[in-house]
Amino acid sequence: MATITGTATKDAMDEPLSYLQAIVATPPLQRAVGAGALVGLTCACLSPFVVLRRMAFVGDGMAHAAFGGLGLGLFLISGSRSDDVAVQAITIGFCLLLALSVGLVSRRGGHHRISEDSAIGIAFSVAMALGALLITLRQRQEAQYAPNWEGYLFGSLITIGGGQVWLTLGLAAAVLAILAALHKELMYYTYDENLAEVSGLPVSFLHYLFLLLLVLTVVVSARLVGIVLVSASLVLPGLIALALCSSLGMAVAAAGLVGVLSYEAGLYASYVWNVPPGSMVILVQFALFLAATGVARVRQT
Repeated sequence: MATITGTATKDAMDEPLSYLQAIVATPPLQRAVGAGALVGLTCACLSPFVVLRRMAFVGDGMAHAAFGGLGLGLFLISGSRSDDVAVQAITIGFCLLLALSVGLVSRRGGHHRISEDSAIGIAFSVAMALGALLITLRQRQEAQYAPNWEGYLFGSLITIGGGQVWLTLGLAAAVLAILAALHKELMYYTYDENLAEVSGLPVSFLHYLFLLLLVLTVVVSARLVGIVLVSASLVLPGLIALALCSSLGMAVAAAGLVGVLSYEAGLYASYVWNVPPGSMVILVQFALFLAATGVARVRQT
């Protein structure tokens, strides 16, 4: 489990300026700060839609599927590292195929249609088991290969490479651009799918498009914040924003701000106390959720 360390750790507790100096002087920390902001923004902007569509289980399932795709990528590409773009591309393709298959089975299964949550539970659990099997087989082929299990499960922001940062930037730009271009349609689809279909909106297209956005976001985020924790990043910012905002548009903007600030705060706390950044990010978001819930209850009284 990677942590952020530095010679100025004690000083950072008394003087945040030393943390800024460490960012300037430490390229891995620079990459962590940039990638963390991108991942936090992307997850958070999707979060209100995930909450209102009650798709938290989908995000969690996709995180498990990402482990299966990661195992496949590591098995197929000899000598590669988990932050290589090629492995990430295989992971994205694997998760896309799996997500589309689940969507087709759950929406077009006829009389024997399987519910979406059941299909997700089966497919994505099998995918994670497949990932573990493929990584084990890879270990047998290459005795010196030792995967960083904790990095996969709990994230490893501080160890990401430059290629991963550029991949994160590209995918974040694509996801945010699609959200901006189709925000009205997605909002309509989110609030009332049946009414959106009657009104002539391409509901099936929007459904699969949103699955695509989730897949891209989860695959990148899972490598940085971890498979175990990524689903929380898709839920907590949305819950915080929806508790404080009166419209979905405002909630998306507020959630994006929460996502960026929580990731940067988590990184700073990780640097100060020498603890895993992924865990600190989620704990910061949970603290903000408790505060937002308290504010919402005060407003109602």
